[in-house]
Amino acid sequence: MHSVLWRLLRYARPHFGVLLLAFVGMAAVGLTTGAYAYLTGPALRFLLSGGEEGFASAQRVPWLADLPREAALWGFPLVMVIVGAAKGVGYLAQFYFMGLFAQRVVKDLRRDLFQRLTALSPAQLARERMGDLLSRFSSDVSAVEAAAMYTVGSYLRDTLQVIILAGVALAMSPMLGGLMLLVIPLAALPASKLTRKVLKRTREGQTQLGNLAGQLHEGLGGLRTIQAFNGQAAELARFSAFAQAHEKAVVSAAWARGAVPGLMEVLAAAALAGALAYAASARLMEPEALLSLLTAVILVYQPVKDLGRVTQFAVQAGAAGERLFALLDMKHPVEDAPDAVPAPTLSRSIQFEGVRFAYGDRPALDGLTLELKAGQVTALVGGSGGGKSTVTSLLLRFERPQKGQLLLDGVDADRYTATSVRAQFALVTQEPLLFHGTVLDNLRYAKPDATREEVEAAAKVAHADGFIRALPEGYDTRIGERGVALSGGQRQRLCIARAVLAQAPVLVLDEATSSLDPESEREVQAALAAVLPGRTALVIAHRLSTVVNADVLNVMEAGRVVESGSHAELLQRGGRYAALWRMQTEGSSERGAA
Repeated sequence: MHSVLWRLLRYARPHFGVLLLAFVGMAAVGLTTGAYAYLTGPALRFLLSGGEEGFASAQRVPWLADLPREAALWGFPLVMVIVGAAKGVGYLAQFYFMGLFAQRVVKDLRRDLFQRLTALSPAQLARERMGDLLSRFSSDVSAVEAAAMYTVGSYLRDTLQVIILAGVALAMSPMLGGLMLLVIPLAALPASKLTRKVLKRTREGQTQLGNLAGQLHEGLGGLRTIQAFNGQAAELARFSAFAQAHEKAVVSAAWARGAVPGLMEVLAAAALAGALAYAASARLMEPEALLSLLTAVILVYQPVKDLGRVTQFAVQAGAAGERLFALLDMKHPVEDAPDAVPAPTLSRSIQFEGVRFAYGDRPALDGLTLELKAGQVTALVGGSGGGKSTVTSLLLRFERPQKGQLLLDGVDADRYTATSVRAQFALVTQEPLLFHGTVLDNLRYAKPDATREEVEAAAKVAHADGFIRALPEGYDTRIGERGVALSGGQRQRLCIARAVLAQAPVLVLDEATSSLDPESEREVQAALAAVLPGRTALVIAHRLSTVVNADVLNVMEAGRVVESGSHAELLQRGGRYAALWRMQTEGSSERGAA
């Protein structure tokens, strides 16, 4: 845990100036607390005695020793007010600057988390539960925030208070003060054991909270399926099991957390009682000195208990930090080589030479050899699991070939930076992904500096300009998260327009029409018919009717190309493509007749 906390503390370094201002406030709180303890005995004698004894008591305060009688009598209460005001200002400064410090720390942490997540490959994210990732962004980061807000400040402030108050107690009576302060190291060993238990249970609780969030995300995302199969009871049982495990871990941690201040209370009471009995019987001190001593010791126990309490925040932050750094330490499978250079604009071809790739122990590509020539539309067809989408993942550097080479104009793609390789492609996927914002915002995502005229020209090429202008505010219409305000065909045409606007050398269509209804598919096919001629494109399709005009069709099975040629050539051969064509066209005829 200590290594995790040290890593978290690195986020504090850029904000040391803010922490220093908070420390000034903490110092004011610590010093004024010590002053309160020192002044308590003289103040009580001043209050009860008045007259000459009160004046003598007031003069024991260094600040008032040289003042005349009347000034001392009025100055003593004024000193108490000034001390209280200084302590209030110290608290204000401490909490304001510690809050500012905590927010800046978690802002940097959240930024790094988001940056890491957006740098991972889709396959890596697919292996994680989305709810658990969201839990790390929310509850785990909140645990770090609480530690930054309270733990760092409390360690500095309370440690300073303990030192000052212990100094006051020992100054009043080294023997009695030392005996009463002995309780602090005596409580350290059992407190340490309890803290280890808190850490263990907190880790379990954070993990179960991630499971709860994951279950909630799955339940909301699959609501139609759950209700269609009457699966509410089964989902509730799973959710309840995670909730029960979370409750067990949290309650166990709470018990151990509460035992630490409880232990301090018992030991402190025993120490105070013993010291009082001894001091009363031996008459070792003047009453006001004894009162100042007792006040200092009583006040010192509170920051000690606070240190034990805020240590639990540090424990929670440590457990949360482990989960956060597990995410931050994930590496993208395609990291740039130290000598990688930007890729030049693709001009001739893309080649896969003997490429092998597997997801775990499941092969996806088995010695794939494939060429995509510039200026041609190349199609990949075949059944599910043939490896077609893996080709896209390798092209866009989401993954790296495990064997073989991917060549861009004859040069290994590993020689180039991943971002420059991705810039060679404009991708349109099966699921049309749009962002919350306006139509214009979504189209400019591919080219942020595009002019309005460029955006509209791309929309016209993609047959999207007409329906965009029919929207309530045209290109400035907000379309909602994931484009919920539009039909499937409209969303896909916006994605095609975005790809056109990118002006990338290669257009990649990965099952771009497979999830559309017939009418939407016709709209998108019309858009593609206008977009594809003369472009270098890779079209991945399940329905063969969508790629009959491709220059080259490649039939993939079991991670290899088993047939290659034009539509007419492949039909004439009577091989696998011809069989797929008959199957799909006959199926379409039967559905039409029905």
